[in-house]
Amino acid sequence: MTSTRFDAVIFDFDGTLVASAPAKRQAFFDIFPAQAAPIVAAVLAEDPDGSRHVVIPRMITGARAQAIALADEDYVTRYGEVSEQAVAVAPELPGATELLRRLSPLMELHVCSNTPQDTVRRHVAARGWNPYLKGVDGYPTTKRDRIAAVIAAHRLAPSRVAMVGDGISDEEAAAANACAFFAIRAPEDLMRAGRSLEERNV
Repeated sequence: MTSTRFDAVIFDFDGTLVASAPAKRQAFFDIFPAQAAPIVAAVLAEDPDGSRHVVIPRMITGARAQAIALADEDYVTRYGEVSEQAVAVAPELPGATELLRRLSPLMELHVCSNTPQDTVRRHVAARGWNPYLKGVDGYPTTKRDRIAAVIAAHRLAPSRVAMVGDGISDEEAAAANACAFFAIRAPEDLMRAGRSLEERNV
């Protein structure tokens, strides 16, 4: 496809392209009573990248086991409302839009998130990123499966595919498919990853 090192790159969304990960984590605490905070923290420690559809039922079970009074509401829906508002106003990581613009003519770009698919697609569209991306996927699609599908669709060598993300699930998805992984631990890491992705083969 190009003379760059990679033919395809899959980006995580929260914490990778947008500085929204802390706000999304805080939203779990915001929807539960203060007494449930230790339970919420414990569940997130065990499954930091878990989908809301997985971790919230565990939080509810834990709270009820300790006789903590819970509101009669759909906590998954409530979390979606709170977190979506937070993500909508979160800033992009420095240079994210420009990086996608530069990379898109050189290689196939995807976004894959643990956020429900309809929600992450709304966020991507609102930021004007659709023209740069070949696909945007969210829960229930897993990052591991999305990488495998990209490899299979184009018969790519795994070494020609990269995953960029800030979470354990991102790193595990890359390892499961024998792909390169670029970790985003600080805002400047995205531009550092971008320079590597843009490197040309000699």
